[in-house]
Amino acid sequence: MNEINWTSLNEKQLEAWQVRVALVETLLDDRLHEADRARARLSYLEQHGVSERTVRNYLRRYREGGPQALLFHRSGSKAPSPRIHDSLLRERILALVEEHPRRTVPQLRRLLSRDPHYARSVEQVSDRSIYRFLAEQGLGHKQRAAKALDTTRQSFRQFQASCSMELVQGDARDGIWLPDPDNPQKTRKTYLFGWVDDYSRRIVFARYYWDEKLPRMEDSFKTMVLRWGIPRKLYLDNGHVYVAGQFAFILSKLGTRKIHHRAYQAWSKGKIEAIMKTLKHEFQSEAQRAGFQTLEELNSALWAWCEVEYNRRNHSSTGEPPQAGFVSGLPQDHRRVEDLRWFEALFLQQARRTVNKYGVIKLHSNQYRTAARYGSVIEVRYDPFDLATVWRFEHDACVETLTAHTITNTTSPALAAERDTPQVKVSQAAAAWFSELRSRQEKLRSEADQPRYTRLSEGDQS
Repeated sequence: MNEINWTSLNEKQLEAWQVRVALVETLLDDRLHEADRARARLSYLEQHGVSERTVRNYLRRYREGGPQALLFHRSGSKAPSPRIHDSLLRERILALVEEHPRRTVPQLRRLLSRDPHYARSVEQVSDRSIYRFLAEQGLGHKQRAAKALDTTRQSFRQFQASCSMELVQGDARDGIWLPDPDNPQKTRKTYLFGWVDDYSRRIVFARYYWDEKLPRMEDSFKTMVLRWGIPRKLYLDNGHVYVAGQFAFILSKLGTRKIHHRAYQAWSKGKIEAIMKTLKHEFQSEAQRAGFQTLEELNSALWAWCEVEYNRRNHSSTGEPPQAGFVSGLPQDHRRVEDLRWFEALFLQQARRTVNKYGVIKLHSNQYRTAARYGSVIEVRYDPFDLATVWRFEHDACVETLTAHTITNTTSPALAAERDTPQVKVSQAAAAWFSELRSRQEKLRSEADQPRYTRLSEGDQS
């Protein structure tokens, strides 16, 4: 199969691809109940207006070529023609559904055929076209039924992964306020990205940043994978960073499945929501008063709290500390990063640049020399946190390290600088608590690194 040029794909193509991959991976997951898989299949058929044969084709393609085989991309394709050409008929159909969502397509046709304004137009449209038109408007059978029911009572089913790192839940939340690095006289809000193991409830990684942009989320995910290995699945909300094409590309290469809960259903990932609530009330409420001056201080206190406090106390649901449950629950076939160079390259940002007549390209106000010919368009990859080095890629392989010609920005301008700044309003009690947490953390680490001599044989005279 030919390599796909990910930089040439638009957001609509990537979103449709992710929906197809999510469907196929759900249908192939033997751990799910057959009824759940059947509902997922039926929902997709109704929403997208495809046949069973199309879904079987998706499954065959996935088994033969993996997730990339489900990316149907044709460059220069024209915009699709509308299902129903008469705009007045389209508006009337939507109005009838809004008036009574439980109206079926045959009923809609009967009503329209008796209206002299639309009788002739509706005769030229098939039932299938009306079904597809409604699905495209987000008014498939299930959506219309839910719209008509409008109930507030729902049933829930408790779920737990079968082992550690089988399913990791990710989320982000607002952090505390720190002095602005650009203006120490003002304060600025921080943001937290966190990852939690579904099986043990262990916080596998969390970190505060100055913003919620994609490079920050990817940085936290990369650190989590390097420390604890590659998760089999991720469960996320529909935030922009989690549905980004760059992140989907990384997970595709790692072989990690991504699952999104539906909009406005945050309770679906209740485990990490509960942990974020605990973190807010126990950690952040004290951290705001502890006199932290930098993000480095805030994060070091966070890691000490996770390691010493949260991960080592009994969890109300599992009955054991998350740390102990995580270690005992790791399977023998748990995957870890083996090729660090390949893994780091996955997180490089991608861009396409044209080589000028001087053999130079421009990137974030910097200039780099390349051996590529004048006028050619090349794919470059770079670390947004370090623009000193930029690489040229062809067919997903690095072919050249570009020479820096003029460096104006050392990091991507979109990333906020993280510099030391003073802090005010210090609570001595909070500062002392975090100091004690750090001391306990260092003690735990030193004990873990201490060699064990008790198993040495006694009386060895050799």
